[in-house]
Amino acid sequence: MDLKQQLMNQALRLMQDPRVAKAMQNPTLMQGMMGALALRAKVQTNIESQVQRVAKTLNLATGAEVRELRRTVRRLERELEAHRLEQQAKAARNAS
Repeated sequence: MDLKQQLMNQALRLMQDPRVAKAMQNPTLMQGMMGALALRAKVQTNIESQVQRVAKTLNLATGAEVRELRRTVRRLERELEAHRLEQQAKAARNAS
């Protein structure tokens, strides 16, 4: 069993504990948990922004730019293959 599955099983066991259920009903605790999640998202956004800024400064491609280039290359390859097949079909019609 992998670590993620073990953590999920442990979390499910904790959620069944009446003490945890009671703590989860505490509005202050829930507000604190929501604040922690919001802070994590904000930190992640700031880190990504800084990484993009550094990548731009160093003239490096970001992960998003590489993904976009890969999509473009795949699209162009499909178009090229379609054009090649069209040319072959045209040549076959002209030959007969």
